[in-house]
Amino acid sequence: MITPTQYKINSAYNLFLSKLILWYGLYNRVKADQEQGYEPIKNYEKMLNLQATVSSLLPNMEQLNRTNITSYYPLIDDIELIKLFKEVTG
Repeated sequence: MITPTQYKINSAYNLFLSKLILWYGLYNRVKADQEQGYEPIKNYEKMLNLQATVSSLLPNMEQLNRTNITSYYPLIDDIELIKLFKEVTG
């Protein structure tokens, strides 16, 4: 049985993780477009918007105890994805 508090934590973390995954997809898309010589303006702007959102949510998400959080994305290594996000955004 899941408590209402844990449900809210799970929902918030999974929403954060969704935005982080979207950012990662756009980051890879922009990077691939630039390597091919394209100017990915729309994807770049979307990526920056998601980057700002994820950056604002990240401090709160890092304080959570992840052992009790049930992820909607069990095949995604969220810790490595957060680490990559920090490396890219500096």
